[in-house]
Amino acid sequence: MDNVNIQKINGYTVQKITDSIYAIDEFGTDIMYLVIGQEKAMLVDTGAGLGELKKTVETLTDKPVFVVNTHGHMDHAMGNREFGKAYMHEKDWNLVQKAYMTEERWRKFCLKTMKESYYAGPDLSEKPLSLPQELIPVKAGDKFDLGGMVYEVLEVPGHTPGSIVLLDSENRILIAGDAVVSTPILIFDDYSTNVEEYHRALLDLKKREDEFDLILPGHFLRPISKRYLHD
Repeated sequence: MDNVNIQKINGYTVQKITDSIYAIDEFGTDIMYLVIGQEKAMLVDTGAGLGELKKTVETLTDKPVFVVNTHGHMDHAMGNREFGKAYMHEKDWNLVQKAYMTEERWRKFCLKTMKESYYAGPDLSEKPLSLPQELIPVKAGDKFDLGGMVYEVLEVPGHTPGSIVLLDSENRILIAGDAVVSTPILIFDDYSTNVEEYHRALLDLKKREDEFDLILPGHFLRPISKRYLHD
């Protein structure tokens, strides 16, 4: 599935995963997901804000769109500014506030990203810092009804204290952000919790594994199988 139904829109690589879900690859830096229901659409993560994301989303749906962040890292939430408001777990709000997300930190990220061999986006040397605007708290058990599909919030702290995943039990899909990916998961930085808490969270998620078949991660391969949850 990783090499079919792919198109380029405003520089983003967009792949149709299912009849209602698009994966939007932000120039090799991260992957966002647009889920289109009968009444509204949910954009899961907004990337690093490197391109014209809202314009890209509007080419894929004319439904009203709301944003949910799987966590507060700059490569998943800095595009929020284009949408005005977003749902995010309160434990990650500090990651997108100026006390943590400084101009220096943002500039370092942009310059490092430009040097990566996978990067295929615009020149970021003059990219200004623009922090997310209104944040709405979200927690385990909250549900987003898009019309014809419902996504439940599950908390998976570890990568960050407020990391969440979104489960559509009826359609058997888990949108996992960086909580379950095919690449190494960072849990040893100043924004992480610890190995023990992450392990407990994964064991809790494992109890729900009979409710999903595909995992849509925030980086690299998409989709991935449940094998990665066990690994």
